Amino acid sequence: MKKLLCLMLLLNLFLIAGNTPLSADARSDYENYVSTYQAYRNAVNEKKPAAEILELLDTYQKAKATYENSYNRQKTPTTVEPVSTQPQATSSGATATRVAASVNAADVEYSAATRSQIPTGLQRILDQLWSESGRKNPDQAMKLLSTFIDSNSNSQYADLARYELAKAYELLKEDATTSEKILNQIGRSNPNSRLAALAKERIRYLAASKQYVQWKQALDSKYDTSRESYSKYLNTSWLAFPVKVTRWIGYAGKQFSFDKTQNDYVKFQIWYEEMGARFAPPVEITFDLFKAVNNSSDDNAEVRLAYSNSEAWYSRWKILNEARQSIDVQYFIMDKDIFGYSMLGVLLKKAKDGLKIRLLLDARGTKKLTRKLLGQDLLQELTEYPNVEVKTFNPVHSNLLMVFKDPRKLIASNHDKIIVVDEEYAIIGGRNVSMDYFLEPADHPGAYRDCDVIIKSHEISEQLDYAFDEEFSKPVSYSITKELWGNVDIMSDYLKAGHDVMNTHINNERFVMPRDANKKYLKASADFLKEMSGYDNLRNYAGFDPFANSVTAPVKIIDKHSLKGPRNDITDQMIRYIDGCRNEIVIQNPYVVLTERMFNALKRAGKRGIPIKMHTNSPASTDSLATQAMFYADWKKIFAEIPNIRIFVYKGANKLHAKNWVFDHKIGVVGTYNLDYLSEEVNSEVVAAVKSKEFSEQLRNGIFDDIAISDEYQVGYSSTGEVEPIRGPDDLPGKNFWLLKFLSKLTFLKKII
Repeated sequence: MKKLLCLMLLLNLFLIAGNTPLSADARSDYENYVSTYQAYRNAVNEKKPAAEILELLDTYQKAKATYENSYNRQKTPTTVEPVSTQPQATSSGATATRVAASVNAADVEYSAATRSQIPTGLQRILDQLWSESGRKNPDQAMKLLSTFIDSNSNSQYADLARYELAKAYELLKEDATTSEKILNQIGRSNPNSRLAALAKERIRYLAASKQYVQWKQALDSKYDTSRESYSKYLNTSWLAFPVKVTRWIGYAGKQFSFDKTQNDYVKFQIWYEEMGARFAPPVEITFDLFKAVNNSSDDNAEVRLAYSNSEAWYSRWKILNEARQSIDVQYFIMDKDIFGYSMLGVLLKKAKDGLKIRLLLDARGTKKLTRKLLGQDLLQELTEYPNVEVKTFNPVHSNLLMVFKDPRKLIASNHDKIIVVDEEYAIIGGRNVSMDYFLEPADHPGAYRDCDVIIKSHEISEQLDYAFDEEFSKPVSYSITKELWGNVDIMSDYLKAGHDVMNTHINNERFVMPRDANKKYLKASADFLKEMSGYDNLRNYAGFDPFANSVTAPVKIIDKHSLKGPRNDITDQMIRYIDGCRNEIVIQNPYVVLTERMFNALKRAGKRGIPIKMHTNSPASTDSLATQAMFYADWKKIFAEIPNIRIFVYKGANKLHAKNWVFDHKIGVVGTYNLDYLSEEVNSEVVAAVKSKEFSEQLRNGIFDDIAISDEYQVGYSSTGEVEPIRGPDDLPGKNFWLLKFLSKLTFLKKII
C-alpha cells in the first residue's frame, strides 16, 4: 500500500509538471519537493528515530508548500490592485483585507531563482549589509550599493539593488522618507516588473506605518489625560463631595474616550499586520529593531534557562539572600505555604538590614495575603520598616463604578512575575510563588512544568525595573500600610520560622530550634517542618550556581500594560516574529484561546509553508476548565484554517504552565504571556527575548522533551473538505468533561476567560 501511494504521488507530480511548462524557479522547487519526500519516506521505511523523521517531515512539507506556490504563481497573471490604507475591521477568524499583488504571499519578497542569479559582486554587498556586523554599521555597504546602482543603471539588477537600499534606509537607518524616494525610482525602465509592483506595495506599507505611529501617539495621549484626571479625583477629599463627584465624572468621560481609541486601534492593527506581513524582516532583525522602553541594551547579558522547579527556587533563594542594596518583587500569586512564608521571611530579614524593598502583589491572584479585612497581617510586618513599600494591584473596590461599562476592568490583573535585585540580577518567567511551581513532580504530583530565565545584567535589570515601575506607580496600585494602632497580630515569627526552616531543608541540614524561640515561632516551625518532610528532592542547594550552563547573549525585556494602560509591545512583537519567520515556529503555552490577531498571524505563517509546532494542555492535564473549553470549541477550526500546524498535548500526568516561543532556532522568548484574550487585552504581562542560537536550542530541546511524552492531536478531511477528528480532546477527557463541553458552547465568554 505504501509503495502504491508513493507511486500515485510521483505520478501526480509528473502530470502536474508535464501539463504546464515549469519556470526555472518552479522546476528547482519541484526537484527539491521530490527529493525531500523521498528522504522522508526512506526514513520511515528504515524506522529511523522519531526526532529525525519529524525533521524530515517538516522539510518535506515546507518544500511541498514552496513548490505549490511556485507552480500556482506562474499560472496567475501579474496584477496590482489598489489597496486602501484606512483601518478596516474583520470578522473573527477571517483573514483581513489582503494586499493583492504580483508577489505571492508565500514569497520572501522575491524568488529563490532571482536571488540565485544575482551577480557575485552585488551578492557580496548584500551579504555584508545584512550580516550581524553589517546591520550595526551599514554605511559602507549602503555606499557600495549606491555605487553599484550608479555604475549599472541599465542593468536588470539595478532595481534589485535599489530595493535593498530602500530596505536598508527603512530598517537600519529608520529613514522612511529616503526609502520611499528610492522605491519610487524602481520600475522606470520596466514598470510591469515584479520588483516594480513590490516597490509600490512597500510604499503603501510605509504610509500605513506612519498611521501606526499616529495611532500609538493618540493612544498614549488619551491615556495620559485619563491618568491625570484620575489623579485629581483621588487627591480630592470626600469632604468636598460635589468637587469629588464632578472630577469622577470628568475622569469617566476621559476613560471612555481612551477605551474607544484602544478598541479602534486594535481594529487598525489587524488590517495593518495583514497588509504588512510580507515585509516583515527576519526574526533576528525584528529583535534588533525593537527598542526597550528605557532605550538601554546589553548584547552580553548572562542568561540561564531554568526548567527545573527546584533549581528555579534555588536561584530565587540565592539571589534574594545575597542582595545588598535593593529588591523589587512582583507576583500574580503568592500562596500562604512554606514558599510564600519563606520568601516573605527573606524580605523581612533584608528589610531589617536596611535594603530598599518594593513588593507588588495582584489582588485577585493573592487574595489570602491582600484582602483588606484581616488578610494583610503578613504584609504589614514588612511595612513596619520605612525602607519598604508594599502594594496590591487593582483591588475589586477600585473598579466597581467602571464594571458596568467594561466588566473586564474588574478582572484586569497584574500577571507579571518579576524579581530584580541590586539593579544587576533579574528573574522572569511563568512561575508564581507556591509549592506547585517549585517542587519536583516526584515530591508533588500536582507540580507544574514551568520555565524561567535568570539574568545577570545591569541594563536588562533596568529594563525589567522599568516594567515594574510602570505597574507599581499606577493609580490602581494601592499601598498596604501598617495599622494606625500598630499591628495587632504580630506575624514576624511566622516569617522568621519560614525562612529558617526553608534554609536548613534545602541545605540538607538538621533544623535546631533557637533557645529563645517563642510559642509562635515554635508552632510555625513545627508546622513548616511537617509540611516539608516529604520534599526529598529539594535538598541540593549547597554549592548551587544560578548561572551554571548560562549563555552570553543579547536580551530584551518586552512589556505589556494591563487594560488600564496603552502598551502592548508583547503581542506586537510576537506577531512580527511570526511574520518574519523563515523556517520554524515552536510554541509552548498552557492556555490557548487564539485572538483574531494571533490566529491571523499563525494562519499567514502556515500558508507560507512554515512548520508550526504547538505544545499545550489537554482536558486531562489542564488546571483551567474554562480556558480548555474555549480551545475545545476552536481546535478543529485551527486545523482547518492554519496549514502546517501540529498540536501536542500533555496527557494528564503532567500540567503545563510554561509560556515559551522559539523562532527559526534564533530567538527564544520566555515569560508570562498566555495565548489568550486575557493576556493580549486585559492583564499586564512581561517576557524576555533572547537572541542566541545556543539559548534557542536549549529552550527548543526543553519543549521537545515535553513533546516526547505528550500526545498529538490529529485530523482527517471528509470528501467535502470538513475536518474530521482522528485523535483530539475527546480522547483525553479528564475530570468534569461534561462541564467543559457545555462551557465550549458559550464562546461569547472568550474575552474574559
